Amino acid sequence: MGAATVTCVPATVTSASRQRHVSVTPSRQRHVSVTQASRERHAAEGRPRLRRVNATGAAGPFSANVKALTAARAGIVIVANRGPNDFVWDGNAWVTRTATGGLVSMLTPLARQSSVAWFCCVSEPPDAQQARQGLFTTAADQTDPRLHIVPVPLPAETYHAYYGQISNEVLWMLQHHVIGRGGFEYLDKARHQAWGRYLEANARMAQAIARDGRRPRAFLIQDYHLYPLPGLLRGLYPDTPILHFTHIPFPDPPVMRLIPDPWRQTILRGMLGASVVGLQTPMDVRSFLACCDEFLDVAVDASQDAVRLPDGRQICVRAYPASVDPLALRRTVRTPEVAAAQQRLDRERGDLTIIRVDRLDPSKNQQVGFLAFARLLEMRPDLCGRVRFLAFLVPSRTDLGVYRNYRDAVYGTIEDINQRYGDACGGPPVRVFYTNDREQALAAMQRCHVLLINSLQDGMNLVAKEWAVVAEEPGVLVVSETAGVAAEAADSALLISPLDVEGTARAMAEALDMPLAERSARHRRFQGRVKQWSARDWLNAQLADLHVRQL
Repeated sequence: MGAATVTCVPATVTSASRQRHVSVTPSRQRHVSVTQASRERHAAEGRPRLRRVNATGAAGPFSANVKALTAARAGIVIVANRGPNDFVWDGNAWVTRTATGGLVSMLTPLARQSSVAWFCCVSEPPDAQQARQGLFTTAADQTDPRLHIVPVPLPAETYHAYYGQISNEVLWMLQHHVIGRGGFEYLDKARHQAWGRYLEANARMAQAIARDGRRPRAFLIQDYHLYPLPGLLRGLYPDTPILHFTHIPFPDPPVMRLIPDPWRQTILRGMLGASVVGLQTPMDVRSFLACCDEFLDVAVDASQDAVRLPDGRQICVRAYPASVDPLALRRTVRTPEVAAAQQRLDRERGDLTIIRVDRLDPSKNQQVGFLAFARLLEMRPDLCGRVRFLAFLVPSRTDLGVYRNYRDAVYGTIEDINQRYGDACGGPPVRVFYTNDREQALAAMQRCHVLLINSLQDGMNLVAKEWAVVAEEPGVLVVSETAGVAAEAADSALLISPLDVEGTARAMAEALDMPLAERSARHRRFQGRVKQWSARDWLNAQLADLHVRQL
């Protein structure tokens, strides 16, 4: 069987909650509550098998999208769990808006340069209603006429199992080392059944792509939701370049042993269906190669960052550090929306301002960050009344109990801090913005003294890079050494251990006391590094390794 040939060379990286005392101050005041409507609404073991189903799993309400794709003859196919647009109910109808998040922001520029088809999963209901109304086609037209969005609907129970019970409650937690109570705990019968649905979702995605009837120039497959997909597509497209990129940290063999061997085999063999396996950092590359060496009968060449299969096919394993688009960010911060947010935030800032911007997620470790802030106030009473902690916490996966429980625990900690230090500080020292407001978050990054990122693990963390680009006043990045971005910011940031409350408090104190000249020098170094390796460079490096024309 023929296969796409990719030359491997050694990789180099060039560059219902509590409301009292929490002081929630989103752009429009409202109670701390779950306002995000959830999208998530034949057990099997072993590898998934394709079944003859169309893009709907039934008769074709989405056939118009597939026909449009075929007519457009898209050169590159992106496959991801989510599409490039979100759908919001405005009280009268569904309206589209560009989705937020690093994956979307890094990939949508490709549509401006090349004809692209974007396959994404949707849940029955409500997303299927939007597809039937033509909103996916409308969204594509609004983004770029050369981008064709192809929704692949899944039954509600399949989507919930694939996305919630496996992708987020098992793989996400495992790969971010959120293991034990409050994270990945154990695999019972229900979880094994959910694994079967995860395989089914990937098989449905492969079948929908096959129904398109063409052979694209290349596939770009995204993230942990779709680990089996490259292997499925390799059987259907033996000569087409395929790249699978994992946006989150990749586990080493001891962590991978926490899931059953059939699961490990499916994940690793699925990824090795690609021509190139892309990961965030050299450490992730080493972890992936170690897993292949430990669990598979393959030849691993660590000197070349390559894996050779028994059939002779060679897979390159590469680090592509995710990044941001500096030009787009600078355009955004000049908008009236950011200016208005800036005025609102001026009323919330202190003489000294610490911020954090992240999804409310156990892996982001917000609770320990707030405990460290409390310790800062305890050991530095002179800061009471001078320093404010503005926390921009984006609602996340609120249909999953583990996320709701973590949210409540975080708000309990904030409440305790504001009760304890409110009088001494002349008001609550922690202010929470529980909303997904990108313009407001960017406004906060423009003017802060400290940006705290104390994740347990992070594939990269693009908030740090966004801050480096948009900051008007040189602040200090305090970041976990377990975040992917730490390697790039090692000579610019103050590095911390994510579970070290005392060390994090001392790092924040050091950052607040740091002279302006040193802050400026550190910020310039990191900003320069971000500008040297942008989102365009991230994407071009992948296309080059696939021997596809760069942007």
